[in-house]
Amino acid sequence: MDRQQLTVEQRDAVFARRAEALAESATTESQTAEALEALVFALGAEQYALAANQVHEVRRLSLLTLTKLPGTPAFFAGLINVRGRIVPVIDLRPLLGLPTDSPSTSVVLVTHRGGHIGLLVAGRPTVRPLPVKDLSEPPPGHLSGIDPSCIRGITPGLVIVLDAERLLADPRLVVHHETLPKA
Repeated sequence: MDRQQLTVEQRDAVFARRAEALAESATTESQTAEALEALVFALGAEQYALAANQVHEVRRLSLLTLTKLPGTPAFFAGLINVRGRIVPVIDLRPLLGLPTDSPSTSVVLVTHRGGHIGLLVAGRPTVRPLPVKDLSEPPPGHLSGIDPSCIRGITPGLVIVLDAERLLADPRLVVHHETLPKA
């Protein structure tokens, strides 16, 4: 089909398929490497990591205006404006059964199919290599409320390496219009 004949929806669908194919090949390449370049961050007292290729950027929360939306679930922290784009921000602590009493200081912008999603984290995240050979499988069952399919592995230092794509596809993160309180 000629490019000028594509509708906006068809063009977006083509780009989405290409992005998914590229993401899958990038994930496969990072898994076969000797070390996984990862962004390590804190949620409560626990340490987590995401593959660096799944992270778009990290922003200090103090430099952003987080707009809370009334009537949304506890995990939905609100919305931020990043260079003219409205980005939803999620607090994973309620989903993981972690206390929410400590303040979040940064937002990790994760690349997702529909755009970017922000994740609230504590402290200042760091990028560091994690040896793939040292990653162990998660124990059977749910670990801190996380579906085991979302965990790529656990380091000897107990850093839980998450798969952002699978984590953000968790059905618990879907807010249905019908479940929101009526105004």
